Amino acid sequence: MEISLFFFSSEDDTAGSSKYHLYTNAAMIADQLGFKAIWTPERHFHAFGGLYPNPVVLSSALAMVTKRVRLRAGSVVLPLHHPVRVAEEWSVVDNLSAGRVDLAFTVGWSKNDFVFAPEKYASRETVTFEAIEQVRSLWRGESIQCSNGEGEDTAVTSFPRPIQKELNVWLTCSGGEQRFIDAGKHGYNVLTALLFQTAEQLCDKIKQYRRAREDSGFDPASGKVTLMLHTFLSDDQQQAYAIIKAPFMQYLKTSAHLWSQQVKDWDTLSSKQQQKLLEYGFQRYSTQAALFGDPSTARQMIKTLDEAGVDEVACLIDFGVAPSIVLEHIPYIDALI
Repeated sequence: MEISLFFFSSEDDTAGSSKYHLYTNAAMIADQLGFKAIWTPERHFHAFGGLYPNPVVLSSALAMVTKRVRLRAGSVVLPLHHPVRVAEEWSVVDNLSAGRVDLAFTVGWSKNDFVFAPEKYASRETVTFEAIEQVRSLWRGESIQCSNGEGEDTAVTSFPRPIQKELNVWLTCSGGEQRFIDAGKHGYNVLTALLFQTAEQLCDKIKQYRRAREDSGFDPASGKVTLMLHTFLSDDQQQAYAIIKAPFMQYLKTSAHLWSQQVKDWDTLSSKQQQKLLEYGFQRYSTQAALFGDPSTARQMIKTLDEAGVDEVACLIDFGVAPSIVLEHIPYIDALI
């Protein structure tokens, strides 16, 4: 099982000039400990995830302070970007990092994100799969056809050339089984989470994913499944729960506010009902959908996930616990591998 770090914190106005202290220092620790990768997300015009407007910007900073860890987008909302810009900008990071870039792509879900490209919202799935192949072609040094300022077709090749000859691609699969099948058909890796599915459901979807790879002529075993899990480990389980409960429940509340932009049920609940749901959410994550507690307990879940077909756990660590405490506890994650 490979271990990496994942970020998606809420914007914190109280952090001042230290907003990215945890992000950069955790990346350097992960680099020293031999973690596989750092995953950087793309925002949703909301405080939840607000520190990460564009993963290529922050990944370029990490390229200068790390040496070994892979630098990954988790994920690029591809319909919001021109494929040429994606290839160009990430090629810069690939050069700065001596060939350490991997990209996860997603079709996007928040309608507010599409202020950049409102015309692509309805067709975002089709646009995404077409654009992924265009980015991959540009990465190889091939040209794609684009319209110029006078509406004429013109062949465009992106520069600078990346270090890596081929781009490793993940498809973000939030929960629906069809997205796992799509990833398998195209030969992509998978980035997923337990936000909208159980570990048992994920196991079934991984089987469908590998079957789809095989049916499309890809090696079913070579596709990588990365699972994002909220993570905080200590040498004492109860101490860990005491540290994380309040900040994690606030994190869940901010997350719920974001999702309420799509589904309005949350806003119709009373404060007491919301609190009850947050308590339930914390209990669910603590026992079924996160790596909370001590390394020995976490290893049991890692074993279950390994048996389910998960290849990598991406540990989301920035959910509101004080950065100094998070940094002190990263070595407990290292104890998992």
